[in-house]
Formats: sequence, C-alpha cells, structure tokens
Amino acid sequence: MLSLSLTCKRFGDKNSGTSRGEASQPSETHDTCNNISLMEVAARTVLHSKWTGEEKKALPRRGNESWIGIYQEFLKLFHYPLQFDKVVGKMIEHVEGRNKKAVIAQADSDMDNDVSSPIHGTAICTNIMRAGKHNVSFQINDDDPSTNYGIRCGIMRPVKNGITSLECCSPLHYDLSRFSLKDYEMLYGDDNVDCCMLDTIFGHFLFRKRWKKWERSELMAMDDGQREQAVRENKSQSSWWEGQESTQANSFKMRLALDLDKGALDVYKNGRRLGRLRSGLVGEYCWVVLISPDEYASVDVTISR
Repeated sequence: MLSLSLTCKRFGDKNSGTSRGEASQPSETHDTCNNISLMEVAARTVLHSKWTGEEKKALPRRGNESWIGIYQEFLKLFHYPLQFDKVVGKMIEHVEGRNKKAVIAQADSDMDNDVSSPIHGTAICTNIMRAGKHNVSFQINDDDPSTNYGIRCGIMRPVKNGITSLECCSPLHYDLSRFSLKDYEMLYGDDNVDCCMLDTIFGHFLFRKRWKKWERSELMAMDDGQREQAVRENKSQSSWWEGQESTQANSFKMRLALDLDKGALDVYKNGRRLGRLRSGLVGEYCWVVLISPDEYASVDVTISR
C-alpha cells in the first residue's frame, strides 16, 4: 500500500499529468490513483470496524491525513508488540534474538565513566502518542544495582532517524532539537516539556523543558528573572514527587500510564501504583529508556504492553 501511495500525489485526481485543454486519457497512473482511493476507503472502513472508543480518541486525524497511515499507526500503537526501534549510543544494543524488544548496555572499560562524565545510551520506541491513553511496561534486570547510577524511563518528543548517528545520547542532558519532528518549543511555549523521566534507582523525577538552546540575543532581551528561568529550561532538572522511592533490586518492572487528554503521567512498580509523576503535559511523545551503566555491570531492559 505504501508503494502505491507514493505513485500519486493526489488521490482520485483523474486529470493528473495532463495539461489544460488536453483530454484526460486512461493511463497506468490513473488506474493506480483509483486503486489508492479504493484502498483509502478500505483502510478507513476496516479501522472503524476495529478500533474501540478509547483507541479512536488516541488517533485524531490531522487534516487530510491518509487513512492507510492512520491504520498503520493504530496497529503499532495498540496491537503490534512494542519495540525499541531506535538505539542510540556506542554502549547500548539490541539483545540478539529478541526482535528489538530488549536492549542491553554496558560501558567500555576504557571510557571515563565517573559520575561527572557519564556515558549514556538511549533506546526509543518510535510509536507517536498524539492523544488519549497509553501504557508501557519496562522489565529491568541489573547485574549490580549498587554500582549503576542511571536507569531512567519515561517519555520524550518524537525524533528523526538521524539521531542514531550519535555515539552518546541523553534526552535529559543534550540538545536534541535538530532531530525533533516539529518545533515543539514554538508550538507549546511555557507549557513545553521535551523530556520527562523517572530515575528508577533513586526515585527522582527528572525533566528537561527545552532541548533547543536559547540564542544569545534572546537571552539578552530578557530581564534577570526570565534569563535565569530560561537557562534552567535548557538543563536537566530534578524534583521530588509524591511517589518517590528508591529501588535496589536486581530485577523489577516499571509501568507508565500516559493520559494525554489529562496531560498526566502515572507510575507503577511491580504492579503497585506509586503516584503521578507529572501533570500538564501537552503534545506528542514517545516512550524512551536512558541507561548510564557502570563499566563492571550490565543492564538489560525489555519493553512490553
């Protein structure tokens, strides 16, 4: 279906390819466009027969968005197994034979891996959550939780494929705005949060409001209070939250529940609700895991519904 959709720019345009005054002639392109139109109708019909009310709310159609594309998103979001589509960093990789459902991370022994200069690896599930309710579970297995200081899970803005070229990646610590699918800072202003994560070891709530660095001219135009706030927005921030608790275990499961209608992200550990990590979230997000392992221990994380 995708290959067909690339053949015609406008569905059902019977005169595509003819100049003004010329008679429309039957052509292979014309037939292909009609076929695409039929498949659009078929995709819409099948989708409306399959999705629940909650699933429909989670996939509002954007303008003239293709029904074929929405149907593919529907399958990825709610029916296909979740997976880490993008793995970013030298020290993180997919677990062999697990169909991208699991990643493993271990720092190289020749890298400087002290707390002041951590080595970060990031695993991203690229399903874009645009509205409605979504859930994910992360099964975390840690060789030695006493040595690892960074296993974080949460949400971040959707990014382009080029991000996989980075040797080290942290959505909390780095400016990833050049990989953003949209200019979220411009879209959402003061309400924007580019990354929101739970530190599973210490229980901290971590977030970064703005990936995009402020221009010097923008900072100079602000008063002292605004400038101080702007600088904070470009950094990883830590905050206490109602369900904060540390975890020193070799194996545990974290579940995140994102309700974009309410702008809320809730956290569960081993089936027990800890509380609400963040409110006031707006816009599109995807699931993400950030690992900063010790060189003497390995960590693996498996994603599931």
